[in-house]
Amino acid sequence: MPGAMVSTLVIEIGGAVLVMWLTWRAANGQLGRNDLAGIRTRVTMSSDEAWRTGHRAALPPALISGVITILCCAVCIVVPSLRTPASVIVVSVVLLGGALLSIPFAHSAVRRAESED
Repeated sequence: MPGAMVSTLVIEIGGAVLVMWLTWRAANGQLGRNDLAGIRTRVTMSSDEAWRTGHRAALPPALISGVITILCCAVCIVVPSLRTPASVIVVSVVLLGGALLSIPFAHSAVRRAESED
């Protein structure tokens, strides 16, 4: 069981890194609109500019939740008493919460940019 917990926490770290990397690439224009990765809502998919603007606004919550997830997972890996299903659930909720929080940030930024034009 301890090996499974460590493996799960390592996978969680990989997920956090992936979320941060994809959001960063989309925010910098290196990941264009697509049907697989990124914040794919009607608002962000409406144009290339909306895609980049939305992801630039989504980057801070994605990075914060990703870093917190990575740090928490690392601590859980190092401290055996913290390697529990509850800790895996908590770090999953942190990462998912950051991803979900990114959506209203993205939408607000796109709408602001549209109203300024």
